[in-house]
Amino acid sequence: MSINDIFKGTGSGYCVSGRLETGVLCVNDKVLVSPSREQAQVKSIMLDDFSHNAAFAGDQISVTLSGVDVSNINIGYILCDITNPVPIATRIQARIVVFNVKVPITIGFPVLLHHQSLIEPAHIVKLKAQLHKSNGEIIKKKPRCLGNNSCALVEIETTRPICVEKYADMKELGRIMLRVSGVTIAAGLITSIVK
Repeated sequence: MSINDIFKGTGSGYCVSGRLETGVLCVNDKVLVSPSREQAQVKSIMLDDFSHNAAFAGDQISVTLSGVDVSNINIGYILCDITNPVPIATRIQARIVVFNVKVPITIGFPVLLHHQSLIEPAHIVKLKAQLHKSNGEIIKKKPRCLGNNSCALVEIETTRPICVEKYADMKELGRIMLRVSGVTIAAGLITSIVK
């Protein structure tokens, strides 16, 4: 679950809200808050203003957590399974489609990476290949720049560690958007986690 809001719950503990992307979440489950890698316990689950013992993928829920320091939780963090944590990375490889850029994308191009409810400053650090739009075949290796309506394989580096999945492993956590000055300039799928 990607956290899209944090607030003080009734009684003790903090509430986080978001959409449960995959799996099942039950009261008393132990979860990992990533990328801070802090463990927490689910005290209660609220769905449509009613208390529930369990929530399922697709539910928009509020979860009260205990045993966690709220200073280690931010919007965009991920609640995940302790035994199968979401990978943490500062560099990802993604296949992107460029929509609308005033200046061609070059190495070092600064962007805001949008991933679920997370907005993180990032840079394009490698232009690996320009791809054919319909079949995905490589047209040109290491292009110097990317213009409007181009499709490419790029490496993106974030300023802080973020939680992401490869699109092939989990579609919900494998999509990204790149924005500059409030304009979406590209959208893409994460093909690999570099580091």
